[in-house]
Amino acid sequence: MKSTLLCMAVLVAALLSSVIDARGRIFITSPSLTVSVFNDAGIPEAVLLRAKERATLTMSQAGIHLQWLDCGSPGARISNSGCNSMVFPQHFSVRLVSQARPPSAEIFGQCFQDEAGEGNYVVVYYPELAASLAAHALRPGDLLGLVISHELGHLLLGKDSHSTGGLMAAVWQESELRQAARGNLFFSSEQADRMSERYLTAAARLRKLSAHPQSSTGK
Repeated sequence: MKSTLLCMAVLVAALLSSVIDARGRIFITSPSLTVSVFNDAGIPEAVLLRAKERATLTMSQAGIHLQWLDCGSPGARISNSGCNSMVFPQHFSVRLVSQARPPSAEIFGQCFQDEAGEGNYVVVYYPELAASLAAHALRPGDLLGLVISHELGHLLLGKDSHSTGGLMAAVWQESELRQAARGNLFFSSEQADRMSERYLTAAARLRKLSAHPQSSTGK
């Protein structure tokens, strides 16, 4: 029994949550990601809710806080200007599709990254996921939540971020599915540290660019 997930290649998002004390000083607390969900596959609300709960739990175990934006389906798109406001490293897009086909029937999701390993776009192929052997081991919502977590992990970890086992394994074997069924398929501590490190670095770069915007000068 196996399940394969692939991350391919585009451009990311995430931003640090912070608190301000009485003196106006800013203290960084933990990475906080906004995730726009486009339900183009028409997944039932109960399944989608469970997927969000499972992904929220999985990411929080690695110190990443998720905030969800419901962007609706093609026939009932929610008018929300924030749904398309992707800014690295603050905001990701997850599109759940039923019409597009993956390169292989065993591929449930793809993320897209540029040459620097940064991206903000995820596609999940729901029919392949729902028809897989893994769907017999897990409830659809739990499986979908773990697939989303896997792809978000790629965006935060960068290129070539598959591991030999665990949540970020390229192929989920029976051991991973047993862990998932018990509710303990998570990122490793090294992966959690790596995600926070890349997040902090990108956020610091953004702050520097915002503080010192490029300006043109002439003679």
